[in-house]
Amino acid sequence: MKSAAGFTLVELLITASILAIIGTLLGVFASAGIRSWGQNREQVEAQESARAALARMTKTIRKAASADNGAYTISTAAAQTLTFYANVDSDTNREQVRFFLQGTNLKIGIIQPVGQPATYPAGNEAVSVLAGGIQNSANPIFLYYDTNYTGTQAALTQPVNLQDVRLVHITLSIDTDTTKPPTAIDLQTSTSFRNLKNNL
Repeated sequence: MKSAAGFTLVELLITASILAIIGTLLGVFASAGIRSWGQNREQVEAQESARAALARMTKTIRKAASADNGAYTISTAAAQTLTFYANVDSDTNREQVRFFLQGTNLKIGIIQPVGQPATYPAGNEAVSVLAGGIQNSANPIFLYYDTNYTGTQAALTQPVNLQDVRLVHITLSIDTDTTKPPTAIDLQTSTSFRNLKNNL
């Protein structure tokens, strides 16, 4: 018999089932929202690191000068690697600086000069990560331009003549997970080698 003041067992089971379904759906939506928020946060943090990396790269490239042993200012000017000499610390020596992409990490390698005349032993390179989530892949990070560059000329073709390089354009494509949104964002900047520039 059904009581006027209560619920039948069937009614309680139906109510419990409905509440369970609603709870499950809320949990799914909440979980998806948390994952999306986390992915967006990771992307923003990667973009901030990349902006800081671009600022450091620009500042360092502007300091480029000939090596302590007289070697030419630029050692390597490739699509994914730029190696040159600059004083990047508080001493009077010019270190060898290498910016390069390894996997999805943009890294910097620094070698202190040793001996007289100075040498730069590759085994002494101190490497650290500047930024992660870099998805340039086969697309160049570095494009190089000569003294005739006014803003519209094509980049120098690889392999470039190091003596021709006066300006470098840097592009970083940032995406912490290429299989999920948000989509990649490109950060770009250009800077000249001040000790080499003519009209730039």
